[in-house]
Amino acid sequence: MQALSRYGWAIVTVAMMVSASGARAQETRLKVPKVIVTAQAGPVVPPYMRDPAKAYARNPYFGRYRVEEDKFAEVPCTATRIAFAQGGRCLQGYRLTVPEVANNRGGNPCDLALDVVGANTGRLYIEADILAFDPYKVTANGSPPRWCYVHGYMGYDQEDFQDMNQVTRRGTNWRNLQIDGQARSIEFTDGSHQCIAVLRPGPVWSGGYTYMMHASICRMDNASVQAEDIAYALGSLITRTYDPVGNLRKPDDPVYGPGGR
Repeated sequence: MQALSRYGWAIVTVAMMVSASGARAQETRLKVPKVIVTAQAGPVVPPYMRDPAKAYARNPYFGRYRVEEDKFAEVPCTATRIAFAQGGRCLQGYRLTVPEVANNRGGNPCDLALDVVGANTGRLYIEADILAFDPYKVTANGSPPRWCYVHGYMGYDQEDFQDMNQVTRRGTNWRNLQIDGQARSIEFTDGSHQCIAVLRPGPVWSGGYTYMMHASICRMDNASVQAEDIAYALGSLITRTYDPVGNLRKPDDPVYGPGGR
């Protein structure tokens, strides 16, 4: 009986030791601080690189069709294809072409210029970009071929507006997308400022346009952007298609018909 008693006591002792050990282990686990690892956000991927099915429609050029202000050079506003009538800061961006020309050695020139202007009027902050080419440019190789033009994209939507420039990339509260053919607009908020982003095509040329322009227009106060604000901003933008680089045609020379014909 005594042996059984000692045996039973041993079982109880072991159980208590296991229980105590488990409690100590649990206590130890509770004392371990929580470690939260936050992954750094990756670089913003342009919309045309997110969906391969839409890649060509959004960027049908040989080059990078994206406004990246930190990579563009500041130049006098007389040297860019877009400017603001009351001054501003002008950036010279990428020079693009179409794949048909890029893959055709010795072919005719098709130079598309992507330039930017920013201006603060006190009432409004405006940033606009343009992709433009000179349809009447004449070089030693001739004039631009018939497939040289700025493409339209009828699928342009909120996703594209959100990546339009440095202002829209900060934007929130996107709303009220308006579509009128290729032209379109959408409202958004940048901090406490109410803004609108617009897309405006230039004159029709061949299978597209002579230029495509985007602009973000923000009120510097907390008021909403009004129709007269949009009219003033767009009316103050100066667009240029004449390309002086390597152009045998002078700005005031007459033009006789579509380039390449």
